[in-house]
Amino acid sequence: MHSLYNSLISILREEIEVYRKLLDALLDEKEVLSGYSVNELYENNSKKETCILKAKMVKDVRIKLLEKIIDILNLGDRTIRISILLPHGNDSQKKELEECKSILFPLLTNVDRLTKENKAMLVSSLFYVRKSINFLGQIISPVTYLSTGRLKASNVNGKIVSKEG
Repeated sequence: MHSLYNSLISILREEIEVYRKLLDALLDEKEVLSGYSVNELYENNSKKETCILKAKMVKDVRIKLLEKIIDILNLGDRTIRISILLPHGNDSQKKELEECKSILFPLLTNVDRLTKENKAMLVSSLFYVRKSINFLGQIISPVTYLSTGRLKASNVNGKIVSKEG
């Protein structure tokens, strides 16, 4: 049991490191989104994808370790939280698990918050890009009216130059 707890602590520390890198990537993304560099955005997305893949791998290892601990402690189908495991470890393990818990929870909260903020920024940016495209489309293809007085639907589909004329 002692080695399983130590392995769990090691995995939790690794998970903390992965989420710190993801948080850094999300902070960078916020700056990149307000800038104009597509290459920086691609590079940052690559960092985020790497962090997310590592987080998934670490999570899978953590789940397997927790399943072993659950079996040994006969905890059944209960949802395992660090607080449930604390009484079963020695003093140093309890301290380290508490430390991991105190670091991991705020870290995940910040990752979630930044993800939502960046998503809102992207949605807003896309809205304005679409508005700009529509505006340019109206300039390039002027609005005409049908005999009924309704607007004639124009189909610009990205054409900037007409071959006619």
